[in-house]
Amino acid sequence: MKRLTNRHIVKIIMWSLPVAILAAIAFIMTPSILPESHDGMKRSVVMIECREYYEIVCNGKVIAYCNDIKSDSTLNIVKTEADSDTERKAMVCGCWINKFSFIPSCQGRILTANPFSNNDNLLSMANSNPENIIEKTIAKHEEMFATDKKREAELNYYLDTHNVKDDGYNTIAAYAEENKRKKESLLNSIDILKSLQKEKKIKIRKRNKYTLLYPTTTRKTGRVFCHLLAEESEDASKGTIVLQTENEFMPEGANSLYTFKVFCLIPEKGDSIAIAGIFGLTEKSTPNAALQKPNVFKGVTISTERHDTPPLLAPNGAPIFNRNGFFIGINNKGGIAQ
Repeated sequence: MKRLTNRHIVKIIMWSLPVAILAAIAFIMTPSILPESHDGMKRSVVMIECREYYEIVCNGKVIAYCNDIKSDSTLNIVKTEADSDTERKAMVCGCWINKFSFIPSCQGRILTANPFSNNDNLLSMANSNPENIIEKTIAKHEEMFATDKKREAELNYYLDTHNVKDDGYNTIAAYAEENKRKKESLLNSIDILKSLQKEKKIKIRKRNKYTLLYPTTTRKTGRVFCHLLAEESEDASKGTIVLQTENEFMPEGANSLYTFKVFCLIPEKGDSIAIAGIFGLTEKSTPNAALQKPNVFKGVTISTERHDTPPLLAPNGAPIFNRNGFFIGINNKGGIAQ
């Protein structure tokens, strides 16, 4: 048997190296061109808690918070302290995704739907003339306060002249208490807004908070902070955002989806699809919904961009797959956000 010299060994290694590299590439890339199983679809599903609110800032210091900017260019629920009233909260589904189409590259990335109207024109307009916004809000709140004050007098008259055993008494009493709370909130808001009129250089800025909710091994809801990947969100479909978990966290057994499109046929009208999500999840669901195991439901497209699956089976942000099991996008209020 001929003895191999160092030169022969180097030559064999040099010839084998490309084959080994190609084999490694094929091993890494193969999952990206294979369809997802039902189990893989379910393991790709996540649940996200979304919060949004506005800060009123003067000279770089936050001096008040508000819930929203209404379409009539007025502020909704103004307080000096942030609480559950000054923010909007919604629960949505989402899915783990890879950054690159061919290789595992998730690093805690999540594609999900934005549950809040993203009308930056209102914010831009508010900042162009904040004094006018504050003035309009004061006028609106004073009108609402006058209405609630009149209603309070009518309710008090009813409660004073009717016996507690009368039908509807408890209902009216609860309504009167809620009306009183709303009136006091409006009065407090008016006082804050009038104090803001004395300030200069006021700016309003939007804030968002995202939290991954997931089942832990002890059957409790785990929470992990997520930050918005602004650049990747700009490239995503309208109404969708890309998040990344803190420290690139992913629960054990999570499955990240590939966005490779060559073998992934976009469904036409009447094609069957599969939607993976948490059954019955709505924007008002509690965090405990994260403990519920995801399901996969069948649906049919009514166009290339919409499907017929009801929200009960297709929560906002749920991943959608074509009839062959390839990921094609997420549900966005009945639409297929690709």
